[in-house]
Amino acid sequence: MDALPNFGLANTITGFATLFAGALPLAICHLSQMHPARWMLVYWLILVTGVFTITLHGFGETNPVLGERWFWAFLDTGSNIVVAWGIARAVLMDFYAPSTQRWARPLAGVLMFAGVAWHFFDRLGSGGYLVGFGGWGGFNPGESALIAFSLANTALYFIKRKAIAPRPMRLLLLVTGVFLVGLGLASASNDEIVFPFLSLHALWHVVGAFGFIALWAFNDVRFREAG
Repeated sequence: MDALPNFGLANTITGFATLFAGALPLAICHLSQMHPARWMLVYWLILVTGVFTITLHGFGETNPVLGERWFWAFLDTGSNIVVAWGIARAVLMDFYAPSTQRWARPLAGVLMFAGVAWHFFDRLGSGGYLVGFGGWGGFNPGESALIAFSLANTALYFIKRKAIAPRPMRLLLLVTGVFLVGLGLASASNDEIVFPFLSLHALWHVVGAFGFIALWAFNDVRFREAG
């Protein structure tokens, strides 16, 4: 196997940041204060998607081994869609009445499976961007489904903003800001490098990882304030 190009190596190493963004909250919760099981599941899902981020860029970036690149790309973005579903499920359980959860949680599950299936068939067929930005990059169908799911999750939070105390609300605004920055970085292609050492996709991994840590901090503050 040939050595990875600079951008591929950067993408692979920063994938560990995503893995640690799941592992660290799990460790802190076990050592300090456990979060509800619905959120512990989210942290585990983040850890798993971190593993698949590493394998996509390490095994499938330019020298596919142990399978074709589309397979690793499916596991990477597909697992991210599952993370978005886990967050939607947890937010619904935290803030919404049982009558709403009875239809909203199954709907979230259907949307998750639809997004993963759409991504699978797109990668299997080596499809291109659904939303393209020319030579800069863009979003394929699976990534577009992930973005739509994430925006829906943001809406779920802000619809119930009056139920969130001031201190955790400030952290939620931080989480939102971090992921909006990450969205801009994620629009670049895997090999986009500027100024001349900023590997934008790799930087997105780091920004996204800190966004997940900020999400854990938001949860930790509000659970502690709730007693």
